[in-house]
Amino acid sequence: MKLLQLYILALFFSACSFLLGVNDPFSRPFDNPVDDSGLPRVLIIGDSISIGYTARVRKLLEGKANVHRPKTNCRWSAFGNENVLQWIGEEKWDLIHFNFGLWDWYGWKQENKATPQSYAKSLEGIVQKLKSSDAKLVFAVTTPPCIGPEKKVKFKVTIEQAEEFNRLAKAVMKKHGVAINDLYSLIGKDRGKYQLGENDVHYNDAGRDLLATQVSRVIISELSK
Repeated sequence: MKLLQLYILALFFSACSFLLGVNDPFSRPFDNPVDDSGLPRVLIIGDSISIGYTARVRKLLEGKANVHRPKTNCRWSAFGNENVLQWIGEEKWDLIHFNFGLWDWYGWKQENKATPQSYAKSLEGIVQKLKSSDAKLVFAVTTPPCIGPEKKVKFKVTIEQAEEFNRLAKAVMKKHGVAINDLYSLIGKDRGKYQLGENDVHYNDAGRDLLATQVSRVIISELSK
């Protein structure tokens, strides 16, 4: 009963914060923090996987970095190439951590699904635009496809297909000297343990914690260089 009461209280205070417009960056990914002027500014650009770990990264980097993200799902690479200058804006960023890939593999909301070659071309455009910010850049290699046919598009992305996209993406990053955060290898063969289901590319709490820990570690490492 005591646990139930605590849970109800937590829900109550969360609802009150929402209704009162209280900023809560440690639980709501789109609630960007009020910056500590003495800390570096970090921007996370990415799809729903990054949305899932953003608040956790903020918590892990509390007192070490101000972690922001665009208030949107950044979707596929061609969409990112069209919008990335808007996302970085005129603000000063010390590091930008970015990823695209899952939407390119599955083609959600697109008339034409990307090829590995068109993906690489879009990433080339994104990197060129991000370099204008003078921030350190980190590319997060996209997390693996789900094991079976994805629930929306009803087809399976094979490991071979995913790795071909990743191979070309890494080549673009190597060409431009962009640091790599290999979230694909981090999850690796454990996707059945961490993904929400065989038809779902998203992650359970353990998976989100794992991703957030890796992202936080790489951000701190790159900021220290």
